[in-house]
Amino acid sequence: MPRSSTGLHALTPQQLTASGSPRDRVYVEAAPGSGKTTVSALRFGLHRFATPTDARAVVAVSFTRSATEELRTRIARQWGSASLRWPHRVVTLDSLLCDLLFHLLNEGVLHWPGGHTELDVLDSWRTVLPTKPGRIRPVLQVDCGHVVIRTVNEPQDTSHPSALQFKGAVSAGTCTHDNVREALQGALTAGPARRALISYFENTVRSLTVDEVFDANDLDRDIFSLVASASSSLTLVGDPWQALYQFRGARPAAMAAYISENGFVTYHLDDSFRWGTDRQAWLARRLRRRLPVTLPTGSARDANIVLALKWKALWEGDPHVLPLAIKPGVGQVQEAICTLLLNEIAQNALGIQAVFLHDALVTLGLEREVLATTLRPCLQSAITDLKYGDQPALVWQRLTRSLAEHIPVTAATQLARKPLRALNRLQLRLANDRLIPGLTAHQSKGREWNTVAVRLSSADAAALAHGLDPARSDHRALYVALTRARLNTIALV
Repeated sequence: MPRSSTGLHALTPQQLTASGSPRDRVYVEAAPGSGKTTVSALRFGLHRFATPTDARAVVAVSFTRSATEELRTRIARQWGSASLRWPHRVVTLDSLLCDLLFHLLNEGVLHWPGGHTELDVLDSWRTVLPTKPGRIRPVLQVDCGHVVIRTVNEPQDTSHPSALQFKGAVSAGTCTHDNVREALQGALTAGPARRALISYFENTVRSLTVDEVFDANDLDRDIFSLVASASSSLTLVGDPWQALYQFRGARPAAMAAYISENGFVTYHLDDSFRWGTDRQAWLARRLRRRLPVTLPTGSARDANIVLALKWKALWEGDPHVLPLAIKPGVGQVQEAICTLLLNEIAQNALGIQAVFLHDALVTLGLEREVLATTLRPCLQSAITDLKYGDQPALVWQRLTRSLAEHIPVTAATQLARKPLRALNRLQLRLANDRLIPGLTAHQSKGREWNTVAVRLSSADAAALAHGLDPARSDHRALYVALTRARLNTIALV
């Protein structure tokens, strides 16, 4: 049971009803700031402690590490740390998919090249292998229960490793989360894998809660169907207006149809606790009703955060804005080193880290401890040189010379091309005494600030003038950006 009932009296009737629903197929549609995480945490705990003699797991998943950690923290605070004692857990959906693939491999239903049953799963190939744009992409497929390596022709260039390097890494037991999905999708076209995973859920999982469910793609929905076939409790939580993962195949309309066609009982969370002003509440209502809106204007210095739909828009805007990701690099090693520089600037000026710091460290083969103890003096020296006007090319030359002995994966030839555009942009920011962090709408999802400034493109402004359409991915991203503020949302002049 929870350590106390503190806070339960403050729940709205909508939250109480959704949290305590006895139904096994529940869908909670939650508007921004309406207590989605609160309801998910309460529902997790109720399932966790309702049948203490049932040894099967209560599991919750979300799509990002930050959202997963937020939910895990909320559950531990509300129900105590024992609520998350194994096998009960809160993990990313990618982690759950890895568990399913490993189960098929260990059961002999699926066979990996080289006979591996445990794999080293990466976020991206680009952190460990050279990648370059091309239309012929190496992929994993399934043929008669065996995972095989093949190539497919893409309609446009995408960055990926060469087929030979891909084959070597996969055969050695390494892959990415995208490859896990490829293997599972291929396996689930056959009956043995489907039966094995239904049995897995029947025997090991009694309740699954899925956060941000409208970011799910076709494979994810198929997994939900297997959970339902196993008679496990299934709770889906999300908002079709906030679906942002179309780049990984999310189809909000297909998710809505799945919910409608599979007997889910719907509960709505409409009342928002985020809005601290009538103006912000008015804005949120009009956006959701697809009505035209006009934002007050202001400067970046009036805001706690600046948001845009693309990193490029942030870098090309007000130099008082420090975007928290590097995108103008000329290669993955250069981009990773620039990310280390950006991280030092962000830590010094804002007390926060760069968005892709973890990826940069993996790319360079570094541990976080090395960054803190060994590399920081080199990076701080380069930042000082940039701040006082040294030529970026010379700063880069001195920095890479000092880093060479500490970065095992870096060869001199990899650093010959200098990321001058990135360094120039960092130097421009260092000329300002006060910086405001900049994020994309994707990175802002689930977060909130008092005052949010949004850098609107001409297309964004036209969309607001006519009313947003939740069927359009760019409109959904704009909706997310415009509903992060507690007090005020402004358009940058």
